[in-house]
Amino acid sequence: MTKYGGIFQNKFKRPKIRPARNRVDRLLDVTTLYLVLCSIGYALWQYPGLPATIPTKFNGAGQVVSTGPAATIFLMPALALMICVALRTIQHWPWLSNTIVEITEANAEVQYRLINRLLGWCGVLVGGLFLFIEISIVQGAVNGTPGSPVGIVAFATLPWLALLGWYFRASFKAA
Repeated sequence: MTKYGGIFQNKFKRPKIRPARNRVDRLLDVTTLYLVLCSIGYALWQYPGLPATIPTKFNGAGQVVSTGPAATIFLMPALALMICVALRTIQHWPWLSNTIVEITEANAEVQYRLINRLLGWCGVLVGGLFLFIEISIVQGAVNGTPGSPVGIVAFATLPWLALLGWYFRASFKAA
């Protein structure tokens, strides 16, 4: 019988296995890198044409709440890069991740592969989300009309719910 409650398990006593990366894992890495590079490129491309101040916060109605210097446009790509590098780094030590099920010698490889796949998809979603927000900020700065707040909220939540649903189902199934 599989024990649940891996979150309470001593992570330093788990099997230390690094599952082999396959084509899908590499594709997720390349996609994440592509999205972050697009974000950097977009910021560099748009920066010369931005006004001196750009919107930095919006309320639920899409109205600008606060502004900042145009250079803050580089904050989105920098944060995306840092988060994606952190996610990729964590993939090297999957046994330190919190899991739903207890990790044993029998299920370690498959559970670690699921964790790595989850983190790979998280990188893609982070890269895409930060690029989407960056485009909305530029649109708000140049046109005065930012992207739809409903669109941003939907883009920021729905894919994550689907991803976590997939992970929970796959993790329980593999337990």
